[in-house]
Amino acid sequence: MFRLHLTYIIFNALLFAFGLAFFAADAYLPYLRNWKSKKLHQQSMVYLDNTIDDTSGLLKDGVRKARIAHLLAPNDPSTLDNYLILLFRTKPAQALIRWSQILSPNQSSIEERAILLDRAKRTLQRDEIDSNTRSIAGKIAFQQAELLRNDADWFENPENILTIAELLTETGNAKEGLKFVNQLLAEYPLHPEGTFLLTRISVHLKDTSNLSLIGRSLATLSSQRNQTGKEAIRHMTLLHLLSPLSPESLARCLELLEANPHTQQIDFLRICALQHASSKDKEMRSDIISYCSELFDLNDNSEVIIFNRWLARLGDYEKVLQYLPASKAKVDEELFKLRMNALAQVNDLERIHEEINNAPIIPSRWRLVVEARAHAMNGNFKDAAKSLDRLLPILGDDPRQVRSVCHYLESANDLKNLSHILVQLIDKPIHSQFALRKLLQHRSASASLSDLILWLSQLSKSDRANKSFEISLLYLRLLDPSLPSPSKELTGLVAEAQKEFLSSNSNQIQITLALAHLRNQSPDQALVALGEPNNWRKWLNSRTAWAFIASQIYRLNHESEKALALKQNLEFSQMDKAELTSLSQLFPEDFSTPIAPSE
Repeated sequence: MFRLHLTYIIFNALLFAFGLAFFAADAYLPYLRNWKSKKLHQQSMVYLDNTIDDTSGLLKDGVRKARIAHLLAPNDPSTLDNYLILLFRTKPAQALIRWSQILSPNQSSIEERAILLDRAKRTLQRDEIDSNTRSIAGKIAFQQAELLRNDADWFENPENILTIAELLTETGNAKEGLKFVNQLLAEYPLHPEGTFLLTRISVHLKDTSNLSLIGRSLATLSSQRNQTGKEAIRHMTLLHLLSPLSPESLARCLELLEANPHTQQIDFLRICALQHASSKDKEMRSDIISYCSELFDLNDNSEVIIFNRWLARLGDYEKVLQYLPASKAKVDEELFKLRMNALAQVNDLERIHEEINNAPIIPSRWRLVVEARAHAMNGNFKDAAKSLDRLLPILGDDPRQVRSVCHYLESANDLKNLSHILVQLIDKPIHSQFALRKLLQHRSASASLSDLILWLSQLSKSDRANKSFEISLLYLRLLDPSLPSPSKELTGLVAEAQKEFLSSNSNQIQITLALAHLRNQSPDQALVALGEPNNWRKWLNSRTAWAFIASQIYRLNHESEKALALKQNLEFSQMDKAELTSLSQLFPEDFSTPIAPSE
């Protein structure tokens, strides 16, 4: 009885404590949430270090912690700022959208808008971002730029005029950007960054109207013995693309580089490369290379690599063999690859085999790669394939080794051996995504339709797949001549194309939906999918296959003038193999170009 009574008391005490905790939650939970938020906030701030990247998913963990910290303390601006800064590094588009939503149209400060504009501009300067992110960044950048331009004080600053010009240039409006650069330089004639941007825009547009102005400005700036002087000489090498510099000007550039304490080896190599390319005299070329060799410590393997890579870019492989002897190459992987590539370029296959056998220190993977290259250059592709098949087990599941081998074959332009390896790697989960992307990069123009559909199908299943892969896959499936019409499968593809059309109105989506309707025997709907009737000329400058498809749609809708104009400008030799083969089977009566033989 006593035990039962004690149990009853304990139970009621616990029940009372639970009730008290439940009804008093509003009093203590805010403190608990703030404590947890501060703890996660401090942990996530570690990930602000720029040395931490997202290759291993570490940065995503930081974003997750920062997000939870913000959700626990939504009124704390520091948690939101920390979360968005980390999100900006992994998903810049989402971060930019949030920042733009936070800024009120009339109350936000000029400084806040300038910071957002700078972030959007930095996003546009990143080469690896996808088209959707680039579009969002460009839109936000233009919104902020338009608002900032209304502030006279902000727009009077030359750095801000330069920002507008850079933004326009980055988003493909180089001609508009040129107007702002000219406006800047009219007020500040020797503005360094403005002069450099004018040089880049002029080279991009192949515009020679400002050539003399640019030349004088760069010549003046290049005499400065600082970073500006060095950048001016670097832009001289760009200007060389528009108007080749004279031998005297190139020699003067070298003198200025020698007098500038901020210069690096690469600055001398750029000028010497131009001298080497413009000289036809072998002795003078040899003197140029000898001059450059004195810039390096050729007893230091890292500097030997830099120098010989430069020689390889010049195409002077005999000099590579001279400055990189076999005795040095056989004890270092990078040097070995450089020397083997030089021997391959001069077609000295006998020495390749000899030096492979005399380099036991070099890892077997590199000896097999070079051996495969030698066999392929000799036309012995079966033995090359055998060497590569022996290589694959050695590479195993190490992504670094696989990528280094593929990068070597890629840089050597040995696409046949590269493709052989990539095809074998598709079935290995750890290498599959890398192999598929590389195959699409190098084989999309020459692969068969079935191969392309297979590769894109596997890629589109990935969580990291780009939306454009799914659209390309849809386009290729609609190109398949074996697709029955009408059929349930075709109806599904039409519905999928219509869904994509609602979310994006790009040329790729338009032609895909138009092709879907065309395959479904609805040329009238295909015509609507092509877009505005008065904008039909855009297909003249599109892919050859797209122009051909558009011409068929116009022909079937009795718009013969448009169809003829498109067809007359077609270059069938520029069409990818898969498109060429498929379209010739779908429209044999309108295809007058013979089909390229299969590989």
